[in-house]
Amino acid sequence: MKIRDVMSTPVVVVPPVTPVRDVARNMDYSGVGCVVVSEGQGVLGVVTDRDLTLRVLARGGDGDTPVGRVMSERPVVVRPGDDVEVAFDTFRRHSFRRLPVADEAGVVGMLTLDDLLLQMHQLTADLLTPVVKEISEPQRQSD
Repeated sequence: MKIRDVMSTPVVVVPPVTPVRDVARNMDYSGVGCVVVSEGQGVLGVVTDRDLTLRVLARGGDGDTPVGRVMSERPVVVRPGDDVEVAFDTFRRHSFRRLPVADEAGVVGMLTLDDLLLQMHQLTADLLTPVVKEISEPQRQSD
């Protein structure tokens, strides 16, 4: 299975000069906890709701702080055509829960640990459904 099959779209992308106040509002409006910071096609960084709390509010910053000052720079990025095993391995090696998905044209999605867990749950359900059906049907006795 490919990352493109389980990633979330659309992804929220903001330029690095965007005030964190606007980033927080955008997160709230879009129902996301992470945005990609980009200028053009490349991924410059990511910022999460936790980053805004710890790197802005906890340090006495204000809403006018450019997101480029508080983002996590040079994030690990996966490609839409990568196998999901690449994402599992990346999540295992690092302590984050979200991965930007980008190709040569730019950011195309966001892959979250939740996306992968939901996919695994669905695959397990798909595998077990025929077994449960067979087990729950009355068995015929041979004459």
